[in-house]
Amino acid sequence: MTATPDLGPHIDYVPERAARQAELRSYGRMLNLLRRPVAQPAAGPATPAVLVPGFISGDISLTILARHLRRQGHRTFKSEIGANLGCTDAMVERLVTRLEFVTAAEGRPVAVVGHSRGGMIVKLAASRRPDLVAGVVVMSAPLTGTLSVAAHVRKQLELLFRLNRRGLTGVISEDCVTGECASRIAAELDGPFPDLPYTSVYTRGDAIIDWRTCLDPAAETVEVGTTHTGMGTDPAVLVIVADRLAALTPAR
Repeated sequence: MTATPDLGPHIDYVPERAARQAELRSYGRMLNLLRRPVAQPAAGPATPAVLVPGFISGDISLTILARHLRRQGHRTFKSEIGANLGCTDAMVERLVTRLEFVTAAEGRPVAVVGHSRGGMIVKLAASRRPDLVAGVVVMSAPLTGTLSVAAHVRKQLELLFRLNRRGLTGVISEDCVTGECASRIAAELDGPFPDLPYTSVYTRGDAIIDWRTCLDPAAETVEVGTTHTGMGTDPAVLVIVADRLAALTPAR
């Protein structure tokens, strides 16, 4: 019998009941994904943006945010990293490749916006290739400290570990969470960050990760009243992201 993977001490983050209930209500706003699409705006002064989804979410999860940014004149692009359930290093390299393509096509560095694990991957990509990045905004991203997630997220990780051991190499392994790979990524996250505009949006109502891991000393931290799941759909968050991207647009 295979032993249950040890994800380290204090892995389970226990949110308050109200936070868990609010998290469930946030899923309801996802129905707005069914509304009419917003066309990609023509190239203009507004900074383009690549949007990076959270763990097991896929690019579709940031559709509402993309539509809002397009209405403000920002050209938006999918990350094309898939469901974001593979090795962290592989996800970062995939994002870097995507950033190289988009910046070449747009003719300038782009903003990078990431949700949850996508925010962690965004920070790593920006640290490795700041020449591709105009600015960074992350939302409910675990950026510091020991990984601390809710019990149902831990169970998802354990399932993926088992699948990886059975040969499904495209999903995250134990090494990415508790092994040498995890230690290397943690050191990189704690290292110096480039001189780039960098904002971390967080909520104390987070029922998925411990919100304290979002408080990156290298970032401007902004607290909002939504949930982890609601970050990509909450009106206040959409405004914050759009404002940060607008600040990247050169004065005419």
